[in-house]
Amino acid sequence: EAVVSTQSTGEEEAALAILDDVILDSKKETTLERRNHLQVGLSGKRAVSFSEKKEVIPPAPQTSPPQSDEEESPTVGGFAFTMQREDAKEAQILIQQEFIKTMVARYLNISIKDTDESLKDGVILCQLLNEMRKNAVRIINMPQGEEKLSTIKATKNLTAFQKFTSMYLKGDCCTLAEIQQGELTPIYETLKKLSERFPLQSDA
Repeated sequence: EAVVSTQSTGEEEAALAILDDVILDSKKETTLERRNHLQVGLSGKRAVSFSEKKEVIPPAPQTSPPQSDEEESPTVGGFAFTMQREDAKEAQILIQQEFIKTMVARYLNISIKDTDESLKDGVILCQLLNEMRKNAVRIINMPQGEEKLSTIKATKNLTAFQKFTSMYLKGDCCTLAEIQQGELTPIYETLKKLSERFPLQSDA
């Protein structure tokens, strides 16, 4: 009986050892499976995260807020400044026209309405020169009646005026083209210089 008990005890111990090995292997396998599942899960999360990053829509660009009245004020100010500049230019033209009209009235005792049209044929300009300096222009081409002076004769008058002023003002005078195009400022400056150089006897 003692032998039988010993053998059974040995068998039991062997069976228990085999069972322990099985349990241990099972635990290892379970641990490996869990680890593999965990890695797969992590890799899946990474893949999902990577795919999500690919599909992420970039945020829309921020639009600038509407400008306030203070930001628009430079534009308004610029417009106002432009208007002031235009007004100043118009005022300067009126001053120049008034000077020429006054000069013609004082030297020639005649009145003119439109300075541009009145000076284009050179008649009044040559007459002014003759009043300032006797026989400055010997021949002045005059229109017949109400007909306008021909271009050729008007050009001769303007050439004579420009030649005289260029000689006495040393080239600092209006050009023939400026007179023909009706550019008021150079004509005004030339007449102003002539009036200072050849004033009326009553002004001298």
